[in-house]
Formats: sequence, C-alpha cells, structure tokens
Amino acid sequence: MIANFSISEDDYAAAMSVFGRPTRWRRRLLIGLLAVLVPAALFGGALARPVALGGLVGVGIVLAISFIVAPMMARRHYRSYKAMQAEFAVELLDTGLRLSSPHGAGTVVWENMLKWRQSDRFVLIYPMPRLFHIVPKSVAAQGFDLPGLLEGLNRHVGPEV
Repeated sequence: MIANFSISEDDYAAAMSVFGRPTRWRRRLLIGLLAVLVPAALFGGALARPVALGGLVGVGIVLAISFIVAPMMARRHYRSYKAMQAEFAVELLDTGLRLSSPHGAGTVVWENMLKWRQSDRFVLIYPMPRLFHIVPKSVAAQGFDLPGLLEGLNRHVGPEV
C-alpha cells in the first residue's frame, strides 16, 4: 500500500526534536554530571564551587541550545529546504521501505537501516548516524501498514534507540 504525505514546518521541527532527544546513555551521563555538580556547587570548597558553577552554566547553555536554538534553526532550515516541502510517498516492502518524491525515489533495505526512533507522530529511520527519513504515523489512516513497519524495524534493525 502506497501512502502519500507532506512534511510541514511544524512536523519538521517536531521530527528534529525527536532526532535531538538524548539517548539513555546521554541522559544517564547528564544525571550523573548533575549529581556531582550540584552538591559541589552547594557544599564544595573554595576551589570546587566556581568549577561546579561553571559546569552548571555549561549544562544550562547546552540545554538552552537544545530546547530554544535548535527548534528555531530547524524551522529556518525547513524554509530553505525546498525538497522537504514536496509530497512524498512511502511503501512498505518485504525488503525494506520505498520512499519517493518528485525529486527522486529509492528503497532503504532493512540491512542498510542503522537505527530508528519514534514519537507519537513520527518514525525516524536512520541509514546513517545523523541522517534520517521521516515517516509520519498519520499515513496509517491511508492504509499504510504502520504496525508492520514497526515490527519489521524491531526484527531487522533492532530495538528503538
């Protein structure tokens, strides 16, 4: 079943948010870092306090970039990325996923999918660490086999990251 979809600016910004979501390992690292920096900033000695406060400021800057700057940049990139504004088609095959647009078409075979992520709105399929295809879950309303895609990803690619 071939389903058609378009990616709006809001969709693209939301998908980039899913892309930027920290992995379990990074979340644990951040929690561990905060578990060290907060007590050091509150109770540390004369040398530890300024270092810990600097670390907390650095964490704050990274979080501000992630939650404020990155969404603004995603919207800006979408507006300049004309190919993303076209209509896409997606088809689930036994060998993988076929994606097409007026600018080209291709099949991403299961073996070439590195990892995948999902949210309540999208499935992101990564053929490379920082390159992904967006498949809106709304294509299920057109008859696209979304449960089949998720099952195929789990079976051939592995669990969601």
